[in-house]
Amino acid sequence: MKRGTIKALLVSRYPVIRAGLRAMLKAPDIRLVGAAATPEAALQLMKAEAPDLVLVDVRPGQEDDLDLLHRLNSKKWPRLSVVAFLTDESPVFLSRALAAGCAGYVPKNTERQALLRAIRATARGEGVVDPTLLGNVSKPVAQPEPERDAGTPRPLTVPEREVLRLITEGHTNRLIAQRFGYSLGTVKDYVQRIIKKLGAADRTQAAVTAVRLGLLE
Repeated sequence: MKRGTIKALLVSRYPVIRAGLRAMLKAPDIRLVGAAATPEAALQLMKAEAPDLVLVDVRPGQEDDLDLLHRLNSKKWPRLSVVAFLTDESPVFLSRALAAGCAGYVPKNTERQALLRAIRATARGEGVVDPTLLGNVSKPVAQPEPERDAGTPRPLTVPEREVLRLITEGHTNRLIAQRFGYSLGTVKDYVQRIIKKLGAADRTQAAVTAVRLGLLE
């Protein structure tokens, strides 16, 4: 396997979805090491193949899909990146999916190139949430509260607000760096400061918080 190749595992109970996503993931820097139909099969492949990233087709009414997200995001696989492929974008279901703490979230109508960008970004540890999903978050996300200072979020500087705006628009750290002419390290520092000020657990939660509280309006 070439250096830098992403070992990916696909999980979906539907053969047609597995076939479609398998075709979309064909790229020189991505190697699909397995396609599981059930959470149990996915966990077995985790042990056998040790993938870098798992793409999970998550659907309402299937509690074991959400349970799999939580299990994959546990301390057992600290370096694993998990992307949720969401087939339902209703506020309640989206809130429950966001509560799983995945690095990336993409909607069912995601085009191939956008999906590949999300896969690559999450594999780099950046995390991506499609901006169309954030618009559907109309209530507080039901997830464990991260440690934060008491009271309202600490105010953001103008550069931090601009970086946060691009995060909510689905931009990766690399794209933000190119947009503003920053180094990648500078952008990472901004992202970490934003996360801390908003009392968020990660950039995805920071984006949700920004949209929910209207911080960028």
